[in-house]
Amino acid sequence: MWIDSHCHINDEAFDEDREDVLRRMKENGVLKAMIVSLNKEELEKTRKIEYEGLTFKRSIGVYPEDSYRFSEEEIRNIYEEFRSPDIAAIGEIGLDYHWDKDHKERQKEVFYEQLLLAKQLDKPVIIHAREAAEDTYKLIKESGVRKGVMHCYSGSKEMAREFVKLGFYISLAGTITFKNAREPKEVALSVPLDRLLIETDCPYLTPVPHRGKRNEPSYVVHTGSFIAELLGMEEEEFRKQIEKNYDELFGIV
Repeated sequence: MWIDSHCHINDEAFDEDREDVLRRMKENGVLKAMIVSLNKEELEKTRKIEYEGLTFKRSIGVYPEDSYRFSEEEIRNIYEEFRSPDIAAIGEIGLDYHWDKDHKERQKEVFYEQLLLAKQLDKPVIIHAREAAEDTYKLIKESGVRKGVMHCYSGSKEMAREFVKLGFYISLAGTITFKNAREPKEVALSVPLDRLLIETDCPYLTPVPHRGKRNEPSYVVHTGSFIAELLGMEEEEFRKQIEKNYDELFGIV
């Protein structure tokens, strides 16, 4: 089977045809997925998503930009969900300096709070880092968290190795299939296979040959096949290793 280690099928982009999206997942052998929620409303929607033959895991966290947009009450309400037994991971959390460079300190404050809560609860973290690799690395190392994934990784192969040394997995999205995607290809070739994951981050980052369309979990097959070929591996062998990595990070049950 294939897995999608990070998707947003709770997004409103799927409200009109979610059942068809789930059916296509099953038809394409994408039988496991992590559904990521950025607020309690998305989480409640996620808890209602089910389909015969598919296994979903759930996560929730305060997204970097929401760290300064949400009220303290909204943030605390999300933190309360961290203890829920059906929450397999904390995320996506992290730092994003691309869109807003004026709230870096607040982003770091909320990110670090969540790292400490994840460590206390012994749950893995799902990390969003955009143009903030060094600060992200510093805070993770300082927190003592040693279990998580760098979601939709877009940094250098050198930095990827440093995150791997901390115990993290590196997840690659559909952007690796783009013609000029040099760095993601270098990362895929340099990261140990037992530390690699794949994802869609749907409805965004649609891989070739569907680029330009809304992304969905069934398209992770194209990303996985592309990386397997890049690594010179049999697709079946690659699939099995990726599933093993996913289960080891997020748990089998």
